[in-house]
Amino acid sequence: MRNRASSHLLIILIIAGLEVTGYLAIHRAGLLRGYETSVVGGVRDLLMYVPLIFLALWLTRAHRFAGNWVLFTTAILLFSFGMLIQYRLYSDPEYNARNKAAAREEKMEALRMRYIMENYDPVKKQLMGLPPTPAQPISLEQLPRKESNYSLWNAVTSSYTWIPVFSFLAFAIAYSFCVRDGFLLWLQRNSFIIVLMTLVPLAAAVVTSSAGKALGNMTPWEPSKIPFLVGFAGILTARYKDLAETYWGIPRARDIVPLVVMAMLPFVPFFALKDFGQMLIFSGAYTTLYLVAVRRWPQLLLFVGSVLLVISILVVGALPRDIQEKVPL
Repeated sequence: MRNRASSHLLIILIIAGLEVTGYLAIHRAGLLRGYETSVVGGVRDLLMYVPLIFLALWLTRAHRFAGNWVLFTTAILLFSFGMLIQYRLYSDPEYNARNKAAAREEKMEALRMRYIMENYDPVKKQLMGLPPTPAQPISLEQLPRKESNYSLWNAVTSSYTWIPVFSFLAFAIAYSFCVRDGFLLWLQRNSFIIVLMTLVPLAAAVVTSSAGKALGNMTPWEPSKIPFLVGFAGILTARYKDLAETYWGIPRARDIVPLVVMAMLPFVPFFALKDFGQMLIFSGAYTTLYLVAVRRWPQLLLFVGSVLLVISILVVGALPRDIQEKVPL
C-alpha cells in the first residue's frame, strides 16, 4: 500500500472529508456561543486541498514517483491539524479581543440565554424581563450572533492564503531540482558555503528583530532551517564513510570537526535570539541525521551524549536569568 499513489490519494480525500466535518463542528460551536465563524475563511482553507491533490497527481503522472508516499500523506495530515486548530483559534472573538474577560463573558451569556430560552417556563422568563415564550428547543438560526466581517477580499489578500500556495509551489520547484543528480552533487560539494550564506540574512534578522519578529511581523529565520539541514545532510553524505573509521569509538578530528562546526553555526543566532525552542528542533534533527548516516553504537552514544550536554548548556543559557537561578549546576 505504501507505494500506491491511489491508496494515499484516497487517504487524502478521507482527511479532507474529516476536515470538512471539523470545520462544520467549529462553525456550529461558534453559533452556540453567540458568534459566527467566517464561512469565507473556512472555504478558503478547504480549497487548499485542491493544489495538494494536484501535487499528488503531478508527482505520479509527470515524475512517475514510485517511492514511499507516507511522508507526503503525513505532512498533509499535520497540515490539516494545523488548519483546523488555526480556524478554531482565529475565529474566536476572544482571541483578538483587547478585553478577553469581557469577550469570554459574552460567550457565556449566549450559552446562558440559550439554556433559559429552552428550559425556563413562561413565568420564570417573565420574572426575568424576557418574553414569556414556552420552553422549546431553539434552532441555530434563531440564536443571536455576532456576524463575521471577514470578506472575500480579505481572503484574497491575506497572507494565510498566499503563504501555503507559495509553499506548495516551492515544494514543486524543490522536488524538480532534487531529482537531478547534478543538483544533489552540487549541494554535497557546497554544503558549507550554503550554510555560511544562510547566516547573512539570518544575522540581519537577529539585528532587526524585536519580540521574536523582524521586518514587520515576519519570522525570517524559519526558512533558514531548510538550508541548514541541507548543508548538514550534505556534509554527512560526503563524510559518512570516513566517520565510520574510528579510534576507540571516536572519529578522526579532520572528519568530525567540520561536522561539529557545521552543527554549531545555526545555534549562534538562535542563542542570540534566546530561542531555545529552535535549538531543541535543530539538535533533534541533527541527531536524527547522524543516527541515519552513522550506525556504529560507540559513535552514536558518544555523539548523542555530547549533543545532549551542549544543548542543555545552551538552553539553560538562553533562559531568563530568574529561571537560570533555579537550575542546579
